[in-house]
Amino acid sequence: MLIKELTLTDFRVYEGTNRFNLAPEKRFGKTRPIVLFGGLNGAGKTSILLGVRLALYGRLCLGSSVSQKRYDEFLLDAIHHSKETGRSANTASVELTFTYAKLGTENQYHVKREWQRKGSGVKEALTIQENGSPIKGLNYDQAQNFLNELIPAGVSDLFFFDGEKIAQLADDTGGAALEQSIKKLLGLDVVERLSGDLTVLNRNMTKRSTAQEIKTQIESEQANLHEWRNKIESIRQQITTTAAQRAEVQAQADKLQKNIDDRGGHFSASRKELEVQLTDLQNERDQLVARINNLMSDAAPIALAGDFCDRTKSQIDRDLGFQSVLQESKFHEQYRQKLLNSLSSQLTEDALATVLKEIDAFSLSDKDQGSVELTHDLTPAQASHLFSTFNEAEKQKADVAELFDALEKVESAIDQIGASLARAPDDTLIANDFENLQQLQQNIGRLDGKIDALRKSGKDAANSALENGRRLDRLYETAAKVSDQQRVLDYINNANGLLNDYVDQTASEKIRDLESQFTECFAKLARKEDLELQIRIDPKTFQINLLAGNGRSIAKDELSAGEKQIFAIAVLEALAKTSGRQLPMIVDTPLGRLDSEHRAKLIEGYFPIASHQMIILSTDTEVDESFYSDLAQDISRAYKLEYDSKAGATRVREGYFWQIKEAS
Repeated sequence: MLIKELTLTDFRVYEGTNRFNLAPEKRFGKTRPIVLFGGLNGAGKTSILLGVRLALYGRLCLGSSVSQKRYDEFLLDAIHHSKETGRSANTASVELTFTYAKLGTENQYHVKREWQRKGSGVKEALTIQENGSPIKGLNYDQAQNFLNELIPAGVSDLFFFDGEKIAQLADDTGGAALEQSIKKLLGLDVVERLSGDLTVLNRNMTKRSTAQEIKTQIESEQANLHEWRNKIESIRQQITTTAAQRAEVQAQADKLQKNIDDRGGHFSASRKELEVQLTDLQNERDQLVARINNLMSDAAPIALAGDFCDRTKSQIDRDLGFQSVLQESKFHEQYRQKLLNSLSSQLTEDALATVLKEIDAFSLSDKDQGSVELTHDLTPAQASHLFSTFNEAEKQKADVAELFDALEKVESAIDQIGASLARAPDDTLIANDFENLQQLQQNIGRLDGKIDALRKSGKDAANSALENGRRLDRLYETAAKVSDQQRVLDYINNANGLLNDYVDQTASEKIRDLESQFTECFAKLARKEDLELQIRIDPKTFQINLLAGNGRSIAKDELSAGEKQIFAIAVLEALAKTSGRQLPMIVDTPLGRLDSEHRAKLIEGYFPIASHQMIILSTDTEVDESFYSDLAQDISRAYKLEYDSKAGATRVREGYFWQIKEAS
């Protein structure tokens, strides 16, 4: 793995967007693995380490037992707050670009973890790009699992650590810190969690052992099911017997019905109905005859002389027209006379004659008037009444035709019913047969009711038996689980034994490798040339025994504070080498407890060669000007972190404390 770039946006003391190029550079044919960050306490060095871990692991960067609520509070607190404006940003993010080789193929990944305020809470988003393209189809949990599988958090603890981790290993005398590191290295912490879960399962299954109680319940349910089966069989036999009885009675009824029908009984059975129908039809016929008589006494007969009515209507129309003409002629003559009386004294005779001639041109001549002869001298009202009478006669004629058709159908029905009544025998001749048939039909109805009741009872019994069977099935399932319980408990115990053996054997093998790696690493970093320190680690307790070159046991308290820290760094380097992974190293404030000689050893024999990429987070007193000069040939780039207390933000410059330029 190689980290190429880290971007912090409004993260803790970093205001706005801050990009850090972390890729080692090759100069004069040599790759320089070190990227150096310099800053006083509180300038944001630890935020660099935290930003890398947060980008990769999310909540796990705070520890495996941190709650979601505590993580949300951490994210909210990590959003930059400006002292100048007194306001906080709404969103923050950390981004990490790195390359990772797997199965001989190198891919570049870009991870962005962004979060924003949502009311009093926070909403987090995680996106991953592979070779410039987003990895699709991953929700948040799946994306986080992808990163966890790529670089396990437990292994990264051996490569990304701070002075606190070093101090913890340096001061540990009981082996607890080393045990935790080794187990994370080997993944044994996961195995131990599995073993603990199996133990809990063992206890719970033992508490639920109720074999005898279930056996008693099964026997009771089996007895109940047997009773239900007997009852269902009894009901089935009753239904069969009753159905046979009904079939016999039905056969008797069918035979008696045939005898009655052969004697005309079907007519007798309906005689009363026929008599009622006959009475209704006779009443309907009387009503039809009365309506026909009413119409025939009204205007309907006039419609019999249809041609005469048509001619009369035509003549009346002409007479009404002639009357209009004669009336106009009368009005014209009156107007002519009035005009003659008025103009005779005002016009000459010729002029008057001319006017009268023009007026006469619009009137009927005496000859025309003489040719007009009225046949019917009727007023328009009289003519309208006569026309209405003719129209009503036509309507009544149609109604009479419909009534005659209905009357014909009623008469035909009356004749048919009369014939049926004539064929019906005397009721006294078949009265006994009818009475016997009625009794048989009542008996059939009673048997049908009995069969229906038996079927309902059988259905209820079947449902009860079915529910009984289901309860019994559930009991059998439980019994099967209980019978398997001991076998499962044996499996659990065997699995726990195997897991314990696996932990012991794996730890023993890796511990031997770790002991060898430590001796080499410590010899490289120790100040005292005559201090040939070796370690022996108990694979059960993980307690460390220190041995001098002559095999003499050395108490850890015999080591100086600086030697203890060198011891811890040697252990971390040995653990990293034992892991077999090629990961960058990020070390925060690693030199705080070392004297100048131990620092020189660390600068010469650790930082340049411990990893292909070494990111050091240091104060000016840890890597001073002299040590910087010693490291210079292995430094690709350096950044100085300057905290502005007034703004409450850190400014980033390229260069170290003695070589500074503004970061681009």
